[in-house]
Amino acid sequence: MKLLKIGISGVRGIVGETITPQLVMNFACAFGTYINSKPVLMGRDTRISGPMLHSACISALTSTGCDVIDLGICPTPILQYMVKKLRAKGAISITAGHNDIKWNALIFINQEGTYLNTFQGEEVLDIYHLGKFAKASTDKLGRISSANNYSDVYFKNLSKFLDVQTIKKADLKVIIDPCNGAGAKSIDALSQHLNFELVSVNNEPNGFFPHDPEPRPRNAQQVASIIKVIKADVGFILNSDVSRVSLVAENGETLSEEYALPLIASHYLKKTPGAIITNFSTSKMIEDVAQYNNCTIIKTKVGQSHSIQTLIHEDAVMAGEGSGGIAIPEFQPTFDGFLTIGLILEIIAKRKKKISQLIKELPKYHIVKEKIYCPPTKVHSVVNGVKKLYPNQEINDSDGIRVDLDNGWVHIRASVTEPMIRIIAEDKSKEGAQESAEKVINFISSLLK
Repeated sequence: MKLLKIGISGVRGIVGETITPQLVMNFACAFGTYINSKPVLMGRDTRISGPMLHSACISALTSTGCDVIDLGICPTPILQYMVKKLRAKGAISITAGHNDIKWNALIFINQEGTYLNTFQGEEVLDIYHLGKFAKASTDKLGRISSANNYSDVYFKNLSKFLDVQTIKKADLKVIIDPCNGAGAKSIDALSQHLNFELVSVNNEPNGFFPHDPEPRPRNAQQVASIIKVIKADVGFILNSDVSRVSLVAENGETLSEEYALPLIASHYLKKTPGAIITNFSTSKMIEDVAQYNNCTIIKTKVGQSHSIQTLIHEDAVMAGEGSGGIAIPEFQPTFDGFLTIGLILEIIAKRKKKISQLIKELPKYHIVKEKIYCPPTKVHSVVNGVKKLYPNQEINDSDGIRVDLDNGWVHIRASVTEPMIRIIAEDKSKEGAQESAEKVINFISSLLK
């Protein structure tokens, strides 16, 4: 099965099978044509396929007349932050985020520093499919340049947004695992600007991932094994482009990535109340936190583009997903792992409580996340077929199939990043969540035979 996912925010696939230099050049040409041959930023994570795709992108963009400001290895939130600062018309981030080393992707970013919205994404796709790209003459070819001290600009502004003095007084020791991705070495700058003691693991930007770069408890064992020994206050796991974060408590407990959003919301909503944007696959914890603070929850489809565009349209105060991605528009409207880390350190410092104590204050639910591979040609019909499992219950089909049950809910949808069906179930009991998920998995397996 050849794996390629094309969407409004970009293109993603397995390098050497579906992600090839020719495909990348065509998409980059389409993007360069879309932004009318204006200046564009380039950045990438550390994947070993990155330099190849980076070269293909730069060649294509300059052929359309775009001047390229190359930031090299750069976390996506920093790349997005610099779009406005450097007055670019857009940016391309070469990263597959949470996917394993075989994957890579082009993420398209507009002049506001956010993922493309639906209309912008469809326009780029139309240009790509038509194949009518801008072709600059010799005297109008784009030029390539680099930017200096851009990381420092970002971290200085992040420091102004956070209560750095309170963080400093708390004298925190923090362990961070950037998985040798784009966050490697950048976390050193984060610690210097926020004044905490950093203990790093997998902090070399070499692209050799010691585990899947998805921030989840299963990938946090290395941090968990040493956090008590070194007496750190909290641990963080990052994905390869620093858009997602999960936590490890000071006692070594590996915490679900679902905790980041409600933990930050419980703190941030007290000083900045307003609507929160999330998706149909995120834990009910955020709904309970919002209700406690008399704030509204607005749900949208899974994916950063959907969350951020709804955030902007609804003038909400924050957006986030259960995957560990969080955006605060007061700083910048994008999922930002550095901001997430900073806010959690601010909470620990201000509340003067251990992370394990703060987590216990949140509502208690059990969530199960499963996936089953499915041929792209069958995925939507199979998801729709799951409706037969719930003949007497109300079904929300805004994004796949979402069913609210007596003590929880279950969500079945086609993945936006991989050829698979995702099954997320939550319940007040662990057994209930597992039972709901297994019921769906068994049914889908029977459909795929």
